[in-house]
Amino acid sequence: MHRFALGAALLPLALAACQLDSRQQVLATTNTQVAQRAISTRSFDTGDRARVFQSVIASLQDLGFVVDRADATLGTVSATRYGGGVVRFTVTVRPAGEVRTIVRASGQLNQHELSDPAPFQRFYDALSQALFLQTNQIE
Repeated sequence: MHRFALGAALLPLALAACQLDSRQQVLATTNTQVAQRAISTRSFDTGDRARVFQSVIASLQDLGFVVDRADATLGTVSATRYGGGVVRFTVTVRPAGEVRTIVRASGQLNQHELSDPAPFQRFYDALSQALFLQTNQIE
């Protein structure tokens, strides 16, 4: 019976320690999500969502992706690239007021979340170039 009393006395301490760990895990996850959002989101100085949407499709194709689905109404594009692993990108284009458009991409490499900033940077570099060429009517 004495062991039970000792165990019952230590149980709240053990639970408190678990709560502290889970809070730390939540904070770590939040920081990771914020960092991922910074890697995967860009804002463009144009209110022409349709033009950005078409440039997203062209940029993905230029990078070797095959567009699986594109929905201009929702502003979403899903694309896949094969070779050296299967890379899937999903891109959302949405307006941000009259003169800005937000583009957010998410990616997977072999069914694991893509957290390396390099593929996102390549995509956004290609998208910026496509928008520049369109704006300046360079073919």
